[in-house]
Amino acid sequence: MTDYGSRAERWVATRWPTIRARGMWRFVLLKGVAFWGGLMFAFLAIMMLVQFGVAHPKFPLLLAVALPLCAIGGLGWGLLTWFFNERIFRALHNFR
Repeated sequence: MTDYGSRAERWVATRWPTIRARGMWRFVLLKGVAFWGGLMFAFLAIMMLVQFGVAHPKFPLLLAVALPLCAIGGLGWGLLTWFFNERIFRALHNFR
């Protein structure tokens, strides 16, 4: 089962059924919004801290704008990842 295709195909063939069984929204919210969006927010916060410093008067505003934008970006990443993995999963199961 794991002797074919690319690394992504092997990953989808072995790990995706378990992740898929937990549901799309769990994946999107945990892996997309919380993990990916959280990493983007942390990176942006550190970069803004280095660039402007915590004493900059607009630093809290920058963080307040970055948070929802990173959450939206994480939501998009989670949805795209889900649909691409589903496409690979369905393609692998149609050829067996």
